Parts: sequence; structure tokens; C-alpha cells
Amino acid sequence: MLDKGWPATTVSAIAARAGIGKGAVYLEFPDKPAILAAVLHDRMRQLSAQVHRRVIDAPDLIDLPTVYRFGVETLLADPLMCALYTGDQNVLGTYVQTVTDDRYLRRQGWLGDYIARLQNMGVIDATIPADTITQVLSVFTVGLIHAPGTLGPTDAEMLSATVGLFADLVGRGLATGLPTDPEAARAAQLELLERLETQLDSQEPP
Repeated sequence: MLDKGWPATTVSAIAARAGIGKGAVYLEFPDKPAILAAVLHDRMRQLSAQVHRRVIDAPDLIDLPTVYRFGVETLLADPLMCALYTGDQNVLGTYVQTVTDDRYLRRQGWLGDYIARLQNMGVIDATIPADTITQVLSVFTVGLIHAPGTLGPTDAEMLSATVGLFADLVGRGLATGLPTDPEAARAAQLELLERLETQLDSQEPP
């Protein structure tokens, strides 16, 4: 994909790069789109693990804006995922425009749990319904993926600045100050990150 772009990538070329026969590829994947879905799924697992590691290595509780920044910095360091979020059609073509299922919404439940726990710990304003906050964050994230198809491709610098500003605004709007129990809040954060990794490990790519 990175060498030739996804539209020009063939199953035969993938098999040749892997050193196997084309028929062996079809034993694992029903078609070419399934291969790309599996690759992106694997990349997402790797990125989530890297963000988790950064949160664990941090000495204190990490707020939502910082988690967002960790995520975008990790994403921008991966050429394929960067191409996905910046709408680089030279790499992925019109792939995102063809996605019509719910793959971008499957982790809303996890995010809702995360927000509710942070609210219980006094980190996030508890007067705002958790599902409303979840919807706002999800709309923004899905919008990042689909925006290039509507607004045109962007670049890594603009993507980083956009996420940074959004995270800052959300952080200011939801912040309450120090949590009532910082240690419990951090324990909840780490537990939920581990749950997300477990979900990604157990899910088959769409």
C-alpha cells in the first residue's frame, strides 16, 4: 500500500511480497477489502497498546486532552494510519468512503464506561450526561476519518493542531480540578485501557 497505493495493490502482489501463493491468501481472506480491514485492525491494536504504555509510564493521572494528544502523536508516527486520517488517496484511495458498517462505533460502550468512571472520581463534570460526552467525542473522531472525503485531504500538521485544539476545548469544558481520589481515578483509567486492548485483541477484523 505504501509503495504503490491500495488501488494499485493486487492480491497477487501481496502474495508475492509474503512469499506465498495467491490461493493461500484466499484461504485466510475472502477478498481484497478484507485484507485491508485486517491490516487496519492490527494497526489500531498496535496504536492502542502504545498509548496504553504512555499512560502507564506517566507518573500521574492522564486527563482526556492528554489521552487525545497521545493518540494523535502515535497515529501520526504510523504512515498507514496517518494516511487514513489525512485522507491520502495516494495510499488508501477512496477506502473510507466505502465503509458503511458500524466499525467506527463499536467502542462507544468502552468510552462511555471510561467517562462515567472519571465522572465518579471527580475528574470530569458529572452534571453532563456521560452518553452526551461520548457522542461528542465519537462524532469528532468519526468526522476526522470522513472529513477528507468531504473537505479534501489535509496534512499531519493540520490534523495534529485540530486534535490538539479540540482536546483543549473539551478539557476546559469538562474539567473539575483535582479528582477526589487521584489514585482510584488512575487505577480506573488503567483498568479501562486494559479492557480496550482486550476488546481489540478478541475482535475479528470486519
